[in-house]
Amino acid sequence: PDVQELIKRVDFRVDPEAEAAGYDKMTTLLTIHLDNGKRIEGRSDFGKGSPSNPFSYEEVAEKFHGCAEFARWPKTKADKIVSMVAEIESLNDLKELTSSLSG
Repeated sequence: PDVQELIKRVDFRVDPEAEAAGYDKMTTLLTIHLDNGKRIEGRSDFGKGSPSNPFSYEEVAEKFHGCAEFARWPKTKADKIVSMVAEIESLNDLKELTSSLSG
């Protein structure tokens, strides 16, 4: 609910400076207007999770856990999936993993 309220206060625009930087950079410019009149500005040419600034396995697992919690999956199910993905190279087949993900 808090996120939904925040989304209503966010304005997204295509910025000419970000566009000019090129698609290889994925430039993001951010300006936050505070209630007290102050502005906070930032820039990132390579957002977290991009090929140039990838997530670690732990960060991906944490994000997955958050999504699983939002979907009301049991923590044990999410833990099991994360564990299987960590060992995916040594799994004999993917049936258990895919069935865990689909239901």
